[in-house]
Amino acid sequence: MDKHQPNPEQQKIINHINGAILVLAPVGTGKTFVLSERVARAIKNGIPIEKILCLTFTNRAAKEMSERLWRMHPEEFRQITIKTFHGLCAQMLRIEAINIGLPTDFVIYDDSDCKEIIKEVFGYQKNQDIQRTFFDIAKYKSQACTEELSFLYPTENIYQPLGLNFAKKAIRYQSILQERHAIDFADLVFFVRAMLNCKPEISQRWQERFDFVQIDEIQDTHICEYEIVRHLASRTRNLATIGDLDQTIYEWRGSEPDLVIQQFTEDFQPKKYSLTFNYRATQTLLNAASSFANSFEQRQTQITPASSCKPGKLIKTHFAENEQTEAIWIGEQIQNLAANNQRFPYNRVAILTRTHKRIEIISKVLEQLNIPCITIEQYQFFMRQEVKDTLAYLKLILNPFDTGSFRRILLRPTRGIGARTIQNVITEGEKCGFYLTDMGSIQTFVDGDPFSNLISAYKSGIIVVFDVETTGLSVTNDEVIEIAALKLVNGKVEAEFHQHILNTISVGDSQHIHGYTDKELAEKGRPANQVFSEFFDFAQNAFLIGHNVGFDIKMVTAHASKAGITIPKFQWGDTWNLANRFIDLDSYSLENLAKKLGLPNLPTHKALDDTRTTVELLGYLIPKIESKSDYRQALVYRYGEEFESLAEQIETWRDDTQKLRPADLLEKLLTESGLQAYYETDPQRENNLLELINIFRQKDKPEINSDTALRSILEFTALAKNLDQISQQDNQVMIITIHQSKGLEFDSIFIAGASQEEFPSFLSLRNDNLEEEKRLFYVAMTRAKQQLFISGFLEDSRGYSKVPSEFIDSIPDKYLQLE
Repeated sequence: MDKHQPNPEQQKIINHINGAILVLAPVGTGKTFVLSERVARAIKNGIPIEKILCLTFTNRAAKEMSERLWRMHPEEFRQITIKTFHGLCAQMLRIEAINIGLPTDFVIYDDSDCKEIIKEVFGYQKNQDIQRTFFDIAKYKSQACTEELSFLYPTENIYQPLGLNFAKKAIRYQSILQERHAIDFADLVFFVRAMLNCKPEISQRWQERFDFVQIDEIQDTHICEYEIVRHLASRTRNLATIGDLDQTIYEWRGSEPDLVIQQFTEDFQPKKYSLTFNYRATQTLLNAASSFANSFEQRQTQITPASSCKPGKLIKTHFAENEQTEAIWIGEQIQNLAANNQRFPYNRVAILTRTHKRIEIISKVLEQLNIPCITIEQYQFFMRQEVKDTLAYLKLILNPFDTGSFRRILLRPTRGIGARTIQNVITEGEKCGFYLTDMGSIQTFVDGDPFSNLISAYKSGIIVVFDVETTGLSVTNDEVIEIAALKLVNGKVEAEFHQHILNTISVGDSQHIHGYTDKELAEKGRPANQVFSEFFDFAQNAFLIGHNVGFDIKMVTAHASKAGITIPKFQWGDTWNLANRFIDLDSYSLENLAKKLGLPNLPTHKALDDTRTTVELLGYLIPKIESKSDYRQALVYRYGEEFESLAEQIETWRDDTQKLRPADLLEKLLTESGLQAYYETDPQRENNLLELINIFRQKDKPEINSDTALRSILEFTALAKNLDQISQQDNQVMIITIHQSKGLEFDSIFIAGASQEEFPSFLSLRNDNLEEEKRLFYVAMTRAKQQLFISGFLEDSRGYSKVPSEFIDSIPDKYLQLE
């Protein structure tokens, strides 16, 4: 499509820049091309580049969009926000974390991490029970109404429909996430909705953030996700949605396309467009797919082969005696395709199935026939044991409160710390504010209490409580513009530090948070090197304290480094974390804590005011921390010896994050942790660790601070979907479910297991609910560009007779080659 001028249908959409539009675009009609051209036209029409938002639902689609826009606008495209939906929510929460009571250093737990917590809390052993509970928790968060989104609403009430016992355990699940500074994917959407609904200042700030919004794959959108998009576009009403409603195959997972389209139409009264000309497949395949789509109760789009499409071969169908012989037939057809071609692109062939069982049968047969093949289950790269083991070390280094990662690194290589010891530390620690992760801190072993240095500094030493305001969140691109600090000597405020810094980067949108303008800072700001030198002198030999202080320290460190100032090594503590341990509340934002505890000073997002509030909060917390000191020391005395050497290693690696690039740190960690030696007897696992190093090198951004680069890579590993890691260089036939194939395309496609009660499924037949099954079959058909094969079996593994899928009857005979 890039080599051609837009067709008339496409050009109308590209030209429609202002106002809302709804585009129905079936597969192969150039929707990514159109969306990219619309962005280019918007820029020409004067819409600021940084005010453009493009949303997709897969990392693959986001990457494709980025590459297209890079070719069109190589200098400016980085200023365009191109995100997956979850990626955007993560960005929004990082920006607003301190304002809504989230830790600024939160990590995103993947499904596997979350299910481990569910297994622990609910006591389930069966994967089916764990999966169902995980789904239920996510569902009730996504269905939360406006009242339930309030930060004051009792969280357990959200889960009340599932029973009191379930609700209590669901709250425990959320508490464990909170303790670990973690959120799950459902939380990404839930917390963004909550802050947009309940925080007027934040709501207004994000309404003003974007002038031009595009959202791809509208058919996969949940109504709660649409609410966020609606909010972002409500000011300018420049919202474009594009998708193929005939490919709606995720209703079972919560997508509600009809409701979303209805709500979008009511909210924005969009102008509707359609794309019909398909440029991707042969005329035979397109006409067959279009004929099949006519069987839908309500068809939403139309497909017309473009004049450039080749006629193409007929669809070959075959129904074997049994499941095994079907797999053999598929293998023989692939061998025929590859005959006499030593360089045959096996990775342009895919076998699509309705069930995971079919994948297992076919993959075994193809391996016996020496046909290179791979399944998604085999290729869940970031889910592999050795990769998750390695990432756990890095997650803990960056997030010292990540209990899940700490527990994982205690497993491999073995450290002589048993499950009973781990559980005893957790159970006994709950009574005295001690976390398992405290056993990974070297400070714990100084006096047997992770807080001994804090207590000592407060009672008879020096503490500096501080807060900063910045131009933004990027450690590389943003700057500190204000530092405020109060020095406590023996627990009493003795001195004050407050300075503004002359900024070289515009405050931009951050002005809405702190209120400072570039003009004000030009008048009252001083050079960064002077302010940082004075601040470090002020804080010399002090214990640093802040609320959500991790971000502040990173920003100060990065900006001071750029200013040529050597940064001293400080001990520091976080009142957010301390409050989480010793106070039972739903939200630990400074504002909520101040109100709930009746502190004299309320925070205002001015650095000095917030520092005063933090001083009062610390004063409230110290007696609570001190009262449990003996319990913590006794706990460390009983169990600490086994952890101490590991804590020393972690401290060293944490220092290395400031010195070593991510891939170099990873190589060092693999050696020193013993993981490399542990896995060296398994060549495949060892190769996967080498591949992980390569990924870290590829994803590194040398222009940014090494610590920040590492955080960015780890976030990628959490948000990346399995399909995104399938390399086109791996010349293997892909065997995947049709759901997993969404958004992909191949030269040749095999639809396997097309027998009644498998496709369509037994449940869909029993419940008389065939429409989504039809759409799923349609998706499978439209993955093929050149050839399509459909196969099934006449007897299943239990000896029951089967008949061909009824779906084949909806494909005209003239497009079929029957065997």
